[in-house]
Amino acid sequence: MSDPIADPHRQQQLYWKQFVQLKADSVAIRLYRNDRAKWTTRLGVIRGVASSGSIAAWAIWKELSFVWGAIIAVSQVVDALKDVFPFVKQHKAAADLTRDLESLLIEVQFEWENIFASPPSNPAIMDKRQKIMEMQLKLERKHFPDGLEMPPKLFTLAESEAKAYFQTTYGSSV
Repeated sequence: MSDPIADPHRQQQLYWKQFVQLKADSVAIRLYRNDRAKWTTRLGVIRGVASSGSIAAWAIWKELSFVWGAIIAVSQVVDALKDVFPFVKQHKAAADLTRDLESLLIEVQFEWENIFASPPSNPAIMDKRQKIMEMQLKLERKHFPDGLEMPPKLFTLAESEAKAYFQTTYGSSV
């Protein structure tokens, strides 16, 4: 086994691993966003059906107007509180983080191409890695200040998608 300190390509390898991890994290948050979007859509459909259906039913069965009025009122309250539901807030935060991580990923990918083509000094690569790590942490804290527990199933899917990406794009297994 080679001495990691003496390995002249160690910083390049660490940068590559950081790139791979960022891609997996980016895919994971996109999958999480998509999952939250399903729940947000379901809430919207329920609100719409409850409100519209209640108005139609009220017009037909006026003797139960109190019941229909209550359903409409509850629907309006749910609509007013939609941003309070955790999955709605999580969807917005995940959508924003997805966009930010994908932008960061583009920068990192082109930076990797430069590192691979014409390797800078090890300290310069270390600085680049540190900036990536700090930026990712900053973005995650900005959009999920209380943290985010990623469902393991989504992260497993994300890792598979990231591996396929690197295999297709770089011919490299990760």
